[in-house]
Amino acid sequence: MMHPLRHERSREHLAITLIASSVRSIVSKCMWIIVPALCAAPLASAEIFKCVGKNGTDLYQNFPCQFDSLGSLPSSPPSARTTLPPSDASQVRPKVVPVDVASNAKSAKASEPRIGMSPDEVRALWGEPVEAVQDELREGRIEIWRYSEARSVQFNHKQRVVAVQR
Repeated sequence: MMHPLRHERSREHLAITLIASSVRSIVSKCMWIIVPALCAAPLASAEIFKCVGKNGTDLYQNFPCQFDSLGSLPSSPPSARTTLPPSDASQVRPKVVPVDVASNAKSAKASEPRIGMSPDEVRALWGEPVEAVQDELREGRIEIWRYSEARSVQFNHKQRVVAVQR
């Protein structure tokens, strides 16, 4: 006959062995999830470019230094700039009317901006805008000058008129 203490130790040993086996099984299954997740993490990365700002300070950006960003000033900034608060999507926007580029100077109105004009030429015709807004679109940066009477002029990233709204 077996001694009662020996029988109890044998049960404890069996219980510990079963628990250890269960823990090993759980850890083994978790490793199939954790290891691939840790290996996939380095695939996500970003490139940061250190550039020199116009005033000589360090400038960090997520695109190459030769490109201007929305936050930097263009090479020929107008004297007055303001920004608009985010526009309400429910606001009705006036229709943008393209201007005929092919028309010659005699047939075109001398007081209307035309596609291809520079900011200085527009300023000479309509004066300083009431407000100027910059936006970053998929096609590149644009700038919109708004004037009274719902008139506006849109410039592309090359600082040329691409649309006139009357």
